[in-house]
Amino acid sequence: MNAKSIGKKLQGQVALVTGSGRGIGAAAAELLAQAGASLVLTARSEDEIDAVAKRIRKAGGKAIAVPCDVSDFGQIEEVIEAALTQYDRMDILVNNAALVWPLEEVAESDPDEWAYNIHVNLVGPYNLARNVLPLMLDQGYGRILNITSGAAKGGFVGMSAYSAAKAGLDAFTRSLAAEMAGTGVMVNGLNPGTVDTEMQADLRSVDTEGTKIDLSYFHTAYESGKLGLSSDTAKQIYWLVGPWGRNETGKIFSAGDPEWRAQVERDVA
Repeated sequence: MNAKSIGKKLQGQVALVTGSGRGIGAAAAELLAQAGASLVLTARSEDEIDAVAKRIRKAGGKAIAVPCDVSDFGQIEEVIEAALTQYDRMDILVNNAALVWPLEEVAESDPDEWAYNIHVNLVGPYNLARNVLPLMLDQGYGRILNITSGAAKGGFVGMSAYSAAKAGLDAFTRSLAAEMAGTGVMVNGLNPGTVDTEMQADLRSVDTEGTKIDLSYFHTAYESGKLGLSSDTAKQIYWLVGPWGRNETGKIFSAGDPEWRAQVERDVA
């Protein structure tokens, strides 16, 4: 897929993508840049986001990289300040940064690690939204997309923190969308399904012997070639923050919905 095939439907817009040093975040950032958006890339790893920013600029796009831990409100303020200094506006926020650890049963878990998971996966999206909303409201336009997970439905041994955070993120998405009704700011969630990322590789490397934790689903999905592609998720993100999603808000979209996936494939050629 090239810039010509997807069109410049985001020309003049500024997009902030968290967790954009690799996987879904990097793929989404590069696609949004191809579509004409100016990118603000952030993640904890400076080297990774610098590399993505360089690829975007080499391809003729615009991108800055600002390292940040999304659980830290102060660091988020620095990211927004850098974005405004460079671009003077903010149109799109993709809350993609995520952490699956700790993978432990509650009785064996470390309280600090458990709380940090919640801070990255749930408080982080709040931190970002809280900072960009005044800008979007002043503009009368904005798109906020929270990347969620099927784990939000819970019931997975050893994934209590991740599941709780993603369930909270779904509720946060719907509540924020209700608050933003009539403002021009649209808020949605996306469950991309099981995608072939480094997080998936990390899950497959976990030794669960002697525990109740069962990660066989992820091994089976990998071995049977059923893992999704980051490039497909990037198209779904583009669809939701682009002109096709202008009437959508307060919804949790799923890559497992065949009708919607087909619509994305038709629109984002």
